[in-house]
Amino acid sequence: MMQKIRNAMGNLKEEKGFTLVEMALVLVIIGIIIGAIVKGKDLVRSAEQKRIYSKFVNGWRLAYLNFYDRTGRILGDTWNGTVAGQDGQADTSNGTGVAPTAAGQAALSNGTPPTFMGLKDVGLDVPHSNVPTAPFQYNYVNSVGNTNTLDIAFTWDTTGGNTRNVMVINNIPAELALALDTMIDGSADGTDGDFIRSTGAAWDVTTPVTVNTAYWIMQF
Repeated sequence: MMQKIRNAMGNLKEEKGFTLVEMALVLVIIGIIIGAIVKGKDLVRSAEQKRIYSKFVNGWRLAYLNFYDRTGRILGDTWNGTVAGQDGQADTSNGTGVAPTAAGQAALSNGTPPTFMGLKDVGLDVPHSNVPTAPFQYNYVNSVGNTNTLDIAFTWDTTGGNTRNVMVINNIPAELALALDTMIDGSADGTDGDFIRSTGAAWDVTTPVTVNTAYWIMQF
């Protein structure tokens, strides 16, 4: 019996834990795995931002330009200042006033001829969206996992003495605004170029997911 106890004690003495080198190696491997996961998420988000630019935001810009080329009218111009009609100033109001409405946004795709024609009414395709029932919207999953529903309209901008038609993008998080600004203007300042913050100030980057309203100046 005593010999068995001695043998057991001897076996316990021979067992060893992880060395510092082994522990360090494990931590390095864990760090590499975590880094790869984070990098992968960044690549996926970057790809989604580029898709939103090419398929959705720029898709609406091209639709605006093609609509004018085909009809000589401004897409989203449904109010002439008094009643339904065109005056060259976008409003996206479906002929009810000067401020964008949900009905006006829907009319961008299908209008109410002859007062206003939408894209489909003149044989143009509606830009891609991941919201099938509302092609003027796009659901973007931000960096903290929440969904921002981008919202497109066209309006006449007179702030700061301006007189121009702009595409309005509501509910756009700062991280996406910065990316789109860089793609469009080559810099992410929010104040210069064609893609700007609606307030005329720099993007609010209090956090990456702080929402802003963006203007894309529509020029021919």
